[in-house]
Amino acid sequence: MRTNTRFFSRRNERGSTILEVVVALFILSTLGIGAWYAVGVSLRLADRLREKMLANVRLLQLDDRLRGLAGRVYLPYWAPDGIVQTGDGALSVPYLDGDPKKELNLTFREGTLSVSDGEMSTHYTGFPHVELSAATNDSSHQYGISVQLEGKDGRRVLITARFGATPLGSLSSQ
Repeated sequence: MRTNTRFFSRRNERGSTILEVVVALFILSTLGIGAWYAVGVSLRLADRLREKMLANVRLLQLDDRLRGLAGRVYLPYWAPDGIVQTGDGALSVPYLDGDPKKELNLTFREGTLSVSDGEMSTHYTGFPHVELSAATNDSSHQYGISVQLEGKDGRRVLITARFGATPLGSLSSQ
């Protein structure tokens, strides 16, 4: 009787059955498929996050450029109220750096917003719709420029940049 038990115990120690191997392969393949799916989801999420970050950086650069150029506009005290010229996807403001011949120009054509000071032009893409207008206070006095952007995702952003020579107190209505 002892020989029979030894024989069976040695026989079980020799190797696994085909059923055990199939179950082990099934478990490993299920774990592999789950890991592959998780990696795919993570990569798609990282791509979306990177795209949003790039769009936000582009908006910050545009905001900085617009505020910098609008800050260089110094209107004389005798300047008329309609100094900002808009029309057909374009906006222009004279008196850049206090010189009436120099202009701040914005144009929107075919999804590209161009911002220029006459010497350097910067182009921003990725906006299906842009509205350019003068920023006015309650008494319709123009104190800066206003740019409303719509992104591809439908998100709207409004950038209002004040002219450099406009005192802050003159923005509120009396």
